[in-house]
Amino acid sequence: MKKFLIITVLRIKIAEEDKVKIPGMTEEELNSLEGDFYDNINKILDCKTKEEAFKYIDIYNETTNMNLHAYVKDILCSYTVFVRTNYCKEDFIIPDKGYASYEGPIHVKKLTGTLDLYKKSNDPFLINLARMLTPHDYSVFPIAHDMAIIKMSPFFKLIVDGSRYNIILPPEAPTISKLLGFGNVQTFTSPKVKENFGKTNEYKCEVKQLSVDDVCFLNSLLLLNARQYLAFADRENIKRSLEYVTHCNTEKDYSFIKQKP
Repeated sequence: MKKFLIITVLRIKIAEEDKVKIPGMTEEELNSLEGDFYDNINKILDCKTKEEAFKYIDIYNETTNMNLHAYVKDILCSYTVFVRTNYCKEDFIIPDKGYASYEGPIHVKKLTGTLDLYKKSNDPFLINLARMLTPHDYSVFPIAHDMAIIKMSPFFKLIVDGSRYNIILPPEAPTISKLLGFGNVQTFTSPKVKENFGKTNEYKCEVKQLSVDDVCFLNSLLLLNARQYLAFADRENIKRSLEYVTHCNTEKDYSFIKQKP
């Protein structure tokens, strides 16, 4: 599944105007830093195990480039939350890019805060956690009109119920839902893992139900990430999301979204 999600992130070719510009770097050096589009995808497709994919997180590995390092780390080092919209009846929008990521008010503070906590406690778990963090708080991957996979930053394991850490959130985000734009503490609980020594571990993932507000916020991220196309099952079932997005973003006109026969 994680392999599929990495391919989903990599499969849209970055347009020339979207390319990162680094002063003093030639185009050839920049292309080498980002890697070849098709080569990056083929490297992930060739991976048979997660251990093979982990080698691309190693910045000292000569086969690693900026895109592979960032995206492989973002997916492999996050934890998986399955969400549905059965109860709220608001559908997900599926953009042609396939996913959307979110960076909230603590996207940088996550790393500095974790390192500060490590210095005070000398807890080895925290330094290992710091190595897994990226600027993204989470990425959302809609896989059906009523279901999505959310890859949460491992940082939020420090905040969930039952955590042994006392994390003080910034004043601008007194709750996780305000911090991340959707959900609650229960939504972000990680899968239960049953270790089978010598065999593959068992993961039990509870499917969480989202509210209308949750789906509208996630749809606002997904819609802004659409390049040319988006998929949806029924216009009426995304109507509230469209109203939410047009209210929050007056610079774009979404009247082009029509129900296809």
